Amino acid sequence: MDKTIRFRDENHYHENKQEWTDLEWMDEFYKFLQGEVPEKISIGRGHQPKLSDKKANTIIWYLQEHMRVLPDNIEKCDNCKELFDSYSEGIYWETKGKHYCGGCRDLVPYNYDRGKR
Repeated sequence: MDKTIRFRDENHYHENKQEWTDLEWMDEFYKFLQGEVPEKISIGRGHQPKLSDKKANTIIWYLQEHMRVLPDNIEKCDNCKELFDSYSEGIYWETKGKHYCGGCRDLVPYNYDRGKR
């Protein structure tokens, strides 16, 4: 039995989004956690989340790393704060513990982790 959790494609009110990438779905969720409710979603007044960037990112991290509900290849750039797909772009500076998207990867020195143990 396959235990991989995947985003559901059959969501009837997202007909125009069925071809979205994991990055697009995750970006929508990230923005939702910060108070930006997507069109066609009705949420009770006063029930809309309004988390800080840091708190929203912590929830996503928990759902990725601990519960394994969200794909773990979507990262937040430590410089520009945008989400990116680490399978197709970006770099992880291991000794600093930081992620950089493709647009910010030039900020990381060429031999960034040379000499690490």
